[in-house]
Amino acid sequence: MKLMNKKHLTYILVFLLSLSPVHGQFLEVDRDKYIEWSDTLYLRWSDYVLRSVANKNQSSALTSVFHSVRGGMKNGQPNFQVKVLFVKEDSWTTDDQSLPLLAHEKLHFDLAELYGRKIRRQIALLGKDGTTDLAVYKRYIKYLLNEFKKVSTDYDKETRYGNLASQQEKWLNYVSNELKRLHEYM
Repeated sequence: MKLMNKKHLTYILVFLLSLSPVHGQFLEVDRDKYIEWSDTLYLRWSDYVLRSVANKNQSSALTSVFHSVRGGMKNGQPNFQVKVLFVKEDSWTTDDQSLPLLAHEKLHFDLAELYGRKIRRQIALLGKDGTTDLAVYKRYIKYLLNEFKKVSTDYDKETRYGNLASQQEKWLNYVSNELKRLHEYM
C-alpha cells in the first residue's frame, strides 16, 4: 500500500452471507474481536492497532468492517439477522492523535451500517411481497453489498481520504440523514 503525505485512508469490506432454508443459529458477537455498530458508539483510536511508520508526516488508517447476513425462511417468512461489525484486529492506524482521521474512519463504519439498514429494508420488502425463494434474497443482498463497496470507494475519492473538509461534511450530512430515514431498519 502506497502511503501519501497528509492523511491517506484505506477501507476494506468483509462480509458473510449464510442463507439456508432452515433457520440457523445466529451470530453471537465476540466483543474481544468485534464492535457491533450502535448509534451511541463512537470509535476510539484505542479500538485500532497502532502501527509505526518511518515518515511521521504520513498518516493512514484502515477500517475493517464485517457484514454478517444470516438466516433463511421460517414458517414461510424471512428470518434474518444482519449485523455490522468493526473488526478490531484488522483495523489499524499510523496516527492515533488525528481526530479528523478518526472521524473519517468512523463514517466508513456508519456507511456500512447504512447499507446494513438497506439490506434489512430489502428483506422486509421481499417478505411483504411474499417472496420465499432464498436465491432472490441472496441476489438483492449481494447487489447491495457490491453497491456499498462502490460507495465506500466514492467516499474516499470525493473526500480525498478525508482531506477535503467540505466534502467530508457533505458525506457526513448524507450518511446521517440516510441513517435517520432508515431508522426503523436498525
